[in-house]
Amino acid sequence: MLLVAFSTNSYGQRWKLVRYQVGIGFGTTQLFGDIGGTASKENLYGLKDIKFDETSLAVGGYARYKINTLFSVKANLNYGRGKGTDLNSRNDRGRSYKANFFEFSGQYEYYFLSEEPRQRSAAMFNKNGMINNYSSISAYAFIGVGVTYSILQHEKGTYAPAIDDYKSTNIAPVIPFGVGAKYVIDEQWFIGAEFGYRYALSDYVEGYKQTQSSEFNDIYYFFMFTANYRLKTTRRNIPLFMDRKFRKFGY
Repeated sequence: MLLVAFSTNSYGQRWKLVRYQVGIGFGTTQLFGDIGGTASKENLYGLKDIKFDETSLAVGGYARYKINTLFSVKANLNYGRGKGTDLNSRNDRGRSYKANFFEFSGQYEYYFLSEEPRQRSAAMFNKNGMINNYSSISAYAFIGVGVTYSILQHEKGTYAPAIDDYKSTNIAPVIPFGVGAKYVIDEQWFIGAEFGYRYALSDYVEGYKQTQSSEFNDIYYFFMFTANYRLKTTRRNIPLFMDRKFRKFGY
């Protein structure tokens, strides 16, 4: 009985040995601004304006640190391409754009479905008497802050200089929020998916603002599939490969 209790407690602390995670992601993005799909309440903040031909590929990388079994923090570096046109839309003004945008953001995650075991005592052991691995599926919600830098090209079409304003580059603060899920392969590797909206504190992410009629800031989203790796952590709470370097220099 003491052995079971000791093993259960030890296993419950094993997440501390893999606090750090790194990963890469591939997916899609779409930008909702004043050209093409918009971010108004009437179209559910862009969801009704999602168009396949205006959806582009996105890539990213991240680093995550587990605070405890329920909370993590994550730093993201993402790249996406945006494009849109008013042609053949309800706002046919002849305008179109293409954008390359880079986002650096941090997010705070809450795991409402933890990746740690949700069973106790003997239920944690398999038929061979070995302790089971991590729970296969976990899920979380997140919110954060970030900044996006966009480089833009425009085909202005018909416009009025008095009410139209264009930029070729733009830097904007953004607020990311969304949900994600993970599927554990083994103690080191897992795959995941994450959907996150970005609410920009700017109306120039796609470089254009119609100054007399624009009511909403720009919005974009990332939908990413991720491949993830857990880094082994030492008792000094730093990644193993870094700890070896620190010891080499006497730290």
